[in-house]
Amino acid sequence: MVVDFISRKDIQYMNLCMQISKIFSTCGKKKYAAILVDDLGHVVGMGYNGGASGLLHCEDGGCPRYIENSPNGSIYDNCIAVHAEANALLHSDYSARPKKLYVNGPPCFSCAKLIANSTVETVYYVCDTAYANWHEVKNFLEKCSVKTIEVKNASC
Repeated sequence: MVVDFISRKDIQYMNLCMQISKIFSTCGKKKYAAILVDDLGHVVGMGYNGGASGLLHCEDGGCPRYIENSPNGSIYDNCIAVHAEANALLHSDYSARPKKLYVNGPPCFSCAKLIANSTVETVYYVCDTAYANWHEVKNFLEKCSVKTIEVKNASC
């Protein structure tokens, strides 16, 4: 779903994602961050993409996807990173039952499955025209009753 109006708060959360990804992400291809927000508008979790604990960071040559220059949105079977959405869910105050997820790019299918099995009802994302399988992922989320909203006003 593309909407013309996104609230000021939604833009602020997305801008926060952009900043978190620049500061913390260690992916050599795409720097992502995700923020989980409860129904009161409180941040209850956040995450960013990077290599699993104990591994060489992606941007330092630890990721085959980076070395082989795999296309964005393609199969992630050779990705060593824990994705931003997954890290946000893993490290959240899950008892707060997050309702919204903000991520500065479209979720992959593996993350979409995690999102669909969580309490998240709406995913706000920034479009990536180079992302290969977004339509399939978006359809999956919507079949699972998770709304997807493209944020166009975020500062990239």
